[in-house]
Amino acid sequence: MKTLAIIGSNGMLGSDLVQYLGAEFHVTAIHKENYHTHAGGFFDIVLNANGNSKRFWANQNPLDDFIASTVSVYQSIIDFPSDLYIYISSPDVYENHEDAEHTKENNQIIPENLSPYGLHKYLSELIVKKHKEKFLILRHSMILGSNLKKGPFYDIIHGNPLFITLKSRLQLITTQVIAEIIITLLKNSVTNEIINIGGEGNLAFTKIREYYDHEIEISKEAETQIYEMNVEKIKHLYPALKTSEQYFEEFLKGL
Repeated sequence: MKTLAIIGSNGMLGSDLVQYLGAEFHVTAIHKENYHTHAGGFFDIVLNANGNSKRFWANQNPLDDFIASTVSVYQSIIDFPSDLYIYISSPDVYENHEDAEHTKENNQIIPENLSPYGLHKYLSELIVKKHKEKFLILRHSMILGSNLKKGPFYDIIHGNPLFITLKSRLQLITTQVIAEIIITLLKNSVTNEIINIGGEGNLAFTKIREYYDHEIEISKEAETQIYEMNVEKIKHLYPALKTSEQYFEEFLKGL
């Protein structure tokens, strides 16, 4: 059984991946408290799910985000030698993340046009590609999982005001499906690829009221967000891919 280190194992994605990937790999969960204990050890696979995911904070604090999202990736490559490095990236590396035609993996990215958050994710991708002979870069849509701690769906569940408008449309995927995709890619020896992972299409928030029986409060500071990456590549590699709305319904059933 191959050894797999998951950096960021206390986060929403990382904690679920520790559970879902445990049957396929000998998993070591790495977090802030034991990072230095495990540093220097070799793993067959290192999966980095540790980057900052707070877009608003990142854009208000670009230097701090650079340290959290980019310097940390460089450091992890040095601290955890491996045969394969999997980096969990973001659709914000695309200048226009609203349209599937503008978010194909081979589209040219112009760094100067990115937000600080997107720029730092893109720089991390370049670092991984330069320093790892074998890598996978997965640009994921909004994630739904058992340890959801923030975001619009967390706010709806807990009766908090939404900071996105009901005109928003978000592409979704669950942590369980991300794990299934990772297993599928590794079993098929897919490496040195950048892959968008998200459900087909996106979920219009105008439909959210159909799923909840309580009033949804919208903050006065709410902004409209639209995300939809092109998923033709992952559909070819993982034919079982479903729609964003189906993944949302699966998430609700699991609550």
